[in-house]
Amino acid sequence: MWFWRARERFSMEELIYLNDQLQRAAVVTDSNKDYLVETIRSMAELLIWGDQHDPTFFDFFMEKQVMATFVRILKANRKSPTVAVQLLQTLSIMIQNIRSEHAIYYLFSNEYINHLITFPYDFRHEELLAYYIIFLRTISMKLDRNTVSFFIKTDNEEVVSFPLYTEAIKLFHHEESMVRIAVRTITLSVYNVDDESIRMFVTNPAVVHYFSELVIFLRKQSYALDALVAEVSKLPDSGHMQGRLEGAVAEIGDLLYYCNDIINSGVPALKSIMTKHIMNVLVLPLLLPSLRPVDKHAIIPSDKHISTLTSLYLLLRLLHIVHYKALVNSIGASLLRTDHSVTPDHKQLQHPECSSDQKDEAGDFGREAEAGSESDNSATVLSSSEALDGRTTLLSYLLCNDDKLVMASLCLSVSFLQNEALDESLLDALGILPRRKRHKKLLLQQLIGDNSDKHLDRLFSPSLERSHDDFMSDHWENHLGHELLSGSTTLKHRSQMLEALIKLVCRRPPPHAEVLWQAGWLLRQLLPYQEHKISDAHMSLLNNVYSSAQQEFSLELTACWSDIIPAVITEEWKICRKALDVPVLKKDASFVLMPSSHTADGENSSLTSSIHIGERMRASVKVLMVLYQIRVLLVEGTLPEMPPLMELPDEARVQPQILSTAVGTEVDIVAVNDAMPCKVSFERGKERQVHLVVVSGGISGSLLLIEGIAFKQNRGVIRVTAPLAGSDPRVDEKHATWLHLRVRSPHQPLADVGKLHSPKTSLKNKQLADGRWTLAFADADSCLHACLSIQNHVANQRHAVSLIVSPFLDLNSETHQ
Repeated sequence: MWFWRARERFSMEELIYLNDQLQRAAVVTDSNKDYLVETIRSMAELLIWGDQHDPTFFDFFMEKQVMATFVRILKANRKSPTVAVQLLQTLSIMIQNIRSEHAIYYLFSNEYINHLITFPYDFRHEELLAYYIIFLRTISMKLDRNTVSFFIKTDNEEVVSFPLYTEAIKLFHHEESMVRIAVRTITLSVYNVDDESIRMFVTNPAVVHYFSELVIFLRKQSYALDALVAEVSKLPDSGHMQGRLEGAVAEIGDLLYYCNDIINSGVPALKSIMTKHIMNVLVLPLLLPSLRPVDKHAIIPSDKHISTLTSLYLLLRLLHIVHYKALVNSIGASLLRTDHSVTPDHKQLQHPECSSDQKDEAGDFGREAEAGSESDNSATVLSSSEALDGRTTLLSYLLCNDDKLVMASLCLSVSFLQNEALDESLLDALGILPRRKRHKKLLLQQLIGDNSDKHLDRLFSPSLERSHDDFMSDHWENHLGHELLSGSTTLKHRSQMLEALIKLVCRRPPPHAEVLWQAGWLLRQLLPYQEHKISDAHMSLLNNVYSSAQQEFSLELTACWSDIIPAVITEEWKICRKALDVPVLKKDASFVLMPSSHTADGENSSLTSSIHIGERMRASVKVLMVLYQIRVLLVEGTLPEMPPLMELPDEARVQPQILSTAVGTEVDIVAVNDAMPCKVSFERGKERQVHLVVVSGGISGSLLLIEGIAFKQNRGVIRVTAPLAGSDPRVDEKHATWLHLRVRSPHQPLADVGKLHSPKTSLKNKQLADGRWTLAFADADSCLHACLSIQNHVANQRHAVSLIVSPFLDLNSETHQ
């Protein structure tokens, strides 16, 4: 009797059976569709298994020309996306997982893959497009100088067809981000193939348009980003809108990194191509003209202008990502030019956020700059007839009240300064060449003995000796003129930048913390103490603003968070010290585009709440720390690791009578001095007999309510605690036996308070109301005694805090002029 015997799963017999099923499947119908899809999937599993265990599996695959069968099935079933999806998925898995070089070469041979690439798929089916782009990306990962020949057609050793590349770039601006990202991966794989014919093909006139279209797409994304910034500013509390903005920022960043990868790819010609397109399509016609604020009554096409803030962000992002010398220098040189493409109208230079006084100052950089040992009255005032370049426009934003514009302008200067590709002569012309490099340049000038600067500029910019070329090249200096790069002009620009930074740091009310940190870091680069002491006029400005900051800080010593001020100073000292040492240029600086946190300043309850007072205290400490450190750095040059806080004298170090104030701790009531009996009710109709105890020592202090323990005479347990600071004891006006105490929020002010974009959690904390205790005493004298006792402890606590922070309250404690 014969019995049917099942085939082994991973066997040649099973592979032969699957191939027979494929050969019989001429047309896909609803009845056999699922079976055929499963057959294709199973065959891929066997081939991958055979690649690792039995090479004869793939020999059979080649002998039976299964790839040809795949192509035949696809062509015979054009209207069935299910089969196409499975074929693409199967081949992607095979190409990705098969290790045998011989097998990979077979899969790529005989034009089978090219047929699958150029097949007219119906991409209205989203799943089909997704598997198609994955298929192309998988192939691209296997490209090298040996495999690339399978995908191209040549004529006289010149590549005339490369479907993998040409079909991929058709999808570069697809609405799906996954597709766009895959196209970037595919194209970069092509550019990095070490083959001269491929390099020539991608710059062929038939396909080179891709790079201009890429930058045009980047420009369109810039418009979209600007529109989202405007929408989010109108709906700052919309999480959906902010999420869209974050997505747009990420897309811009990806595109810029992609452009940088193209520039740094293995195709040298792409460097100049991308530089030309970025300058001529994005920077010159859009970003630089957009630095000029637009008159609200002016009619400007929407495709010619974006907001100043967005333009600044895109420029600094570009400089942060791209480090190609020709492009970076072209951007820097463009800022210095005064032609109409980049020059704003002098009358409309100022941003709407600039006050009238600041507008006057914007055209008067350097009026108060002292010549000292650095110049011969070179910090001249710009006359109204002089053309204003992009550099002067950026300087004007440093005097605006809009801290986002100020921060973006500062970040752009930092991006220039940190981009090692930027020529030092351009840095000098922009007025931001670090002092140590400028000192080196002046020393060389003395050694050369030529005051004309001509030979010296050639030392710093060897390209001056090269032949002329168009503006989008390494020869940027040919288009600026010697006068703009001369020592007298650069010295004037430097003085203007110093003056603007000093005025920014001394602005009242003070800017946000990041702005002060960034400005302080730039000041350190331009004016280090070792080589040039800060002028008396500038130090006077710093002393005046520091005195104002001291007055605001002094108010916090009597507020409800006075006890934590020394700890906050220590924390902010470290943060500020690091920020002044290393610029706080975030990875993408996108926080300048995000909506600022809004506080309910119009509500009295919010203004008097401990959360609001705590944030005000933290912001005040931030300002005091950065001004203190800037003054020290500019005069002495170094900062200690820890803040110069005073040690409390021994007489102020009072040992608290209760060592543990944790809730639930059992204490001896009799042993506690001045335990004041009273009643309290935390629930309606339920009064408790407790003892009020004030525990303080140095800058710490707590209020305790101790409840007696039944059957334990003179023993009690701590039921509730509250901070001594901010308790604000007050006898009720109508009931002389009632004492009111405030209990501040348990949430301490966050370190991000005072920054441009505070975390969302702080908004929730602001809605918390302060706690209240109302204690009832036996008589008015006992109530008054309790009130005076708490006030005395609070006064001692504040005195201890004042002693510790006293170095920051003495104007001359840290500088010796």
